Amino acid sequence: MIESILFTWLQGADFYRDLHRCAVQSLPPGKGKTWLDVGCGPGLVTRLAAEHGYRAQGVDTNPRMIKAAQRLALKHHSSAAFAIGNIAASPLSADVVSAASLLAVLEDKPAGLHALWRCVHPGGHLLIIEPTARMNPVNAKAAMASGLPRKRINGLRLWAAVRQNRAVDPALFDGLASKRRYIDVLHGLVGAWIFEKPCAPVSH
Repeated sequence: MIESILFTWLQGADFYRDLHRCAVQSLPPGKGKTWLDVGCGPGLVTRLAAEHGYRAQGVDTNPRMIKAAQRLALKHHSSAAFAIGNIAASPLSADVVSAASLLAVLEDKPAGLHALWRCVHPGGHLLIIEPTARMNPVNAKAAMASGLPRKRINGLRLWAAVRQNRAVDPALFDGLASKRRYIDVLHGLVGAWIFEKPCAPVSH
């Protein structure tokens, strides 16, 4: 419950929006392709994907989060759609599948990653956004002093306290895809991993 309130509030922080916008815009413009945001929370990444030209849908198991996401989408005049859902038991799929700050809170991370990858269309992309091992109060304080936008900047300190020592081990991604990119954001406190799924072989 406390984390739900924190991340809803954090969406109003410039640094938080900027780092997620950077990650989303590292993918090509959507031009009507589909985007599935898993564990969408209050829906920031889903809305950013919609702004980037995707038919974006966010799913979350928490009804409170979905209500918050729908309210914020209406407020921001976003075309993003939201629904209660669990990909482990869902046939949902998309050209791009994203998960932000999700794997770190899953008990079975390999199973969660496998479920996300299964939802990606052949030739599509998986975007994982997670705080790195550098996310701690000391490094957050240094980032805050570096000239980040001031709006709700203290949220970075709170985020670091919540996520300290809960970073996803990048070794989890070993062998997932040969085509991949990694992007440092927010002074290395957060990482964005992008994996491209091979196209399906052409049948003759």
